[in-house]
Amino acid sequence: MTKLNSIKIILFALFFGLVINSTEAIAKSSIYGRLDIALSSEDTSSGSYTDVKSHASRVGVKGSQTFDNGLAAIYKYEYQTDPIDGDPTFKQRNSYVGLKGAFGKVFMGMHDTPTKKAQGKVDLFNDTAGDIKNIIWGENRSKKVIQWSSPKANGFTVNVMAIMEKADEEGFSVSAEWKGKIAGNKAFFALAFDSEVPQKGYFFDTTRFAGTIPLGKPVTLGFIWQESEDTTGKYDDDGYVVSLKMKMSKKAAFKVMYGESDMVKAGGELTGIGFDYKVAKPLKLYLNYVDKSFADSSKESEHIMAGIQYKFSFDMF
Repeated sequence: MTKLNSIKIILFALFFGLVINSTEAIAKSSIYGRLDIALSSEDTSSGSYTDVKSHASRVGVKGSQTFDNGLAAIYKYEYQTDPIDGDPTFKQRNSYVGLKGAFGKVFMGMHDTPTKKAQGKVDLFNDTAGDIKNIIWGENRSKKVIQWSSPKANGFTVNVMAIMEKADEEGFSVSAEWKGKIAGNKAFFALAFDSEVPQKGYFFDTTRFAGTIPLGKPVTLGFIWQESEDTTGKYDDDGYVVSLKMKMSKKAAFKVMYGESDMVKAGGELTGIGFDYKVAKPLKLYLNYVDKSFADSSKESEHIMAGIQYKFSFDMF
């Protein structure tokens, strides 16, 4: 029996081997979303232009139903929307149904892989032109997955995902994460592995080590080191990303990020500088500058983004 088949059997047993035989205790459901729209000035090899863009605006419904034995049914159904161009009107994001209890959490559906989630909060320009997916592989939201996440123990969590997008194209992604405090401030470390995970027509083996380390209370250092190789041998490279976020006040933060890799395109370099201002908990204003350079100068671009991000959530019942 292969290692992947063993993982699949264990995950299926966790998912289907549990029996709910108690009365309902608590049911919670909410509609939530995020609108993120920016005025963007872009300078590329084909010219300069100004546009209004949506940065992964989204809407979804999520909830849980807890039974009196502590077992809970959990679900999430999320779609990316484009309130600017409406093309596409909806694009599916993380969506699943599962169970949660003393055994941890197990679910099936579409979801970010443990390797992608291992980035934590290192990517300070996520979902914009400065997203780390522009220079490194491994930023996958896979279909037809089943995942088990262990209960947290001393800050540690283990995640195991089997990916079954096609009968003859199967892979898995695993990670071990730790969340805790260093010198009284929040810290995070993760080690993750992909085996034959599909991405853009290839199947990648990836090792990723990431973390965020507090440098005193107002400053957080983030890093990712990664090595990826596809099964054909066409791609076999490593790369890194380093970020720094400094809180200037309770509402304002300065951020900078730099990454370098030949993974996605040869000679890839990603530089981002930005400023965030949190008006209130759900409302943020930001100003970002991003530069992407490659060995092929025709692929280079510069971006200046002035945006507003608003998060909303309300209970259905």
